[in-house]
Amino acid sequence: MSASTEEFTKIRDRIMAFVRDELAGTTERDRVTATTPLLEAGILDSLGTTQLITWLRVEMGVKVPPMEMTGKNFRDVDRITDLVVALRATV
Repeated sequence: MSASTEEFTKIRDRIMAFVRDELAGTTERDRVTATTPLLEAGILDSLGTTQLITWLRVEMGVKVPPMEMTGKNFRDVDRITDLVVALRATV
């Protein structure tokens, strides 16, 4: 079962808020969009990835398997949202 557009948007908004509030610096915060390349922009590094994965487990209820911890899945907020939706569908 796929997520509705409304559900996808809610998940994406929550992830976006976390990225902006917890991971992005004050100068980048307003420039982060759903398609901003987080790794290339320096917003997501190894520590930030750990924080994000922990937050996804606690707040979004998904455990990201090691094989899903790839640059492709964490490229931007849209792809992280796709991953969360896919992991929720397997539960």
